[in-house]
Amino acid sequence: MSQSQHSPTEARPRTAIVLSGGGARGAYQAGVLSGLVEEGLLRGGAGGFDILVGSSAGAINAGMLAAYANEPEAGIARTVDLWKAIEAQQVFRTDMRSLSGIGLRWVRDLSFGGLLRRTGARSLLDTAPLREFLAETIPFERIDENIAAGHLGALAIPATDLYTADGVVFLDAQPDVPLWERGRWSIERTRIGVDHLMASSAIPVFFPSIEIDGRHFGDGSVRNTAPLSPAINLGAERIIAIGVRQPATETGLVRRSKPPSIAQVAGALLDAVMLDAIGVDVEHSGRINTSVVASPSEKSFRWIDVLWLSPSQDFGSLAREFADRIPPIVRYLMRGLGTDEETGELASYLLFDPEFCGRLVDLGRADVAERRDEIHSFLEGPAR
Repeated sequence: MSQSQHSPTEARPRTAIVLSGGGARGAYQAGVLSGLVEEGLLRGGAGGFDILVGSSAGAINAGMLAAYANEPEAGIARTVDLWKAIEAQQVFRTDMRSLSGIGLRWVRDLSFGGLLRRTGARSLLDTAPLREFLAETIPFERIDENIAAGHLGALAIPATDLYTADGVVFLDAQPDVPLWERGRWSIERTRIGVDHLMASSAIPVFFPSIEIDGRHFGDGSVRNTAPLSPAINLGAERIIAIGVRQPATETGLVRRSKPPSIAQVAGALLDAVMLDAIGVDVEHSGRINTSVVASPSEKSFRWIDVLWLSPSQDFGSLAREFADRIPPIVRYLMRGLGTDEETGELASYLLFDPEFCGRLVDLGRADVAERRDEIHSFLEGPAR
């Protein structure tokens, strides 16, 4: 492994890792983190990162990394093992009885809700297995231990209050870390546990809301239009932002005579809600940096070094190759929304399969290797 170029007397820039959401796509982030470790660029404590921010699937990855902040190589290895072994039944119930019951409640509510004046359906899938899986996999008690020992400055997990539509950042941090204010958001100190990760990763409509202290929360990506904000407010000088969507490419005007299916509309909505915000926020940070250079006397903003890592391949097309890996009853229900071709984007969120997720892990490693020199220059050079 290469060693940092910072001298012992030169303070390393305060570094944050920000992880976006995306369901099963979170496996890609594990691959990127693994690639950074293999290149000798990700080390805990004084060697690598100080702040972790994770939404949705990124919250699960951030939670695992926080639990092993004192030995990130072991944490990343466990995260990779998690994604390479995960199966759908560890995330949501896949048996006929459970899914049929949910399906019948949706049919009843949509057909007779006006007459019955009550509804029973809360989500399309039951994620009770995920709670047990996370509780057994992530040693949450180690998070506070690492924060108390100074191996980690802060862990921030955004979620969305589904009754008020306001955002909340659940913050586990050292006592001297100041809180901040942000419109329609509250910053709440707490000990991060399985409920917080479940809440942040509750994909709208598909996964049920999670109750914490009498409030009901859903996916942290819904309200989080500025994913880099918690890291910046926590004092980050340098941010590694890892997305799970291929950057947009220049394409010509695409015309279709056939209206989009429900599956295509749902896929587009999930992309817009869960994946686009971090890319937009990275672009926004670049514009602010430009303003800082143009007006150095302006003290309202400060320069933040941002490294944006995102997939080199489209996950929707890859998911279509593994469509037969989706549990039969779930695949049957999805076909009610569109063809296998049309449900590819949607499937990439729900395809918790060892082979599919393993491919995403390998792609993350390959993307880091491809950009090795750029990443080395970013992480081992001085902050701007």
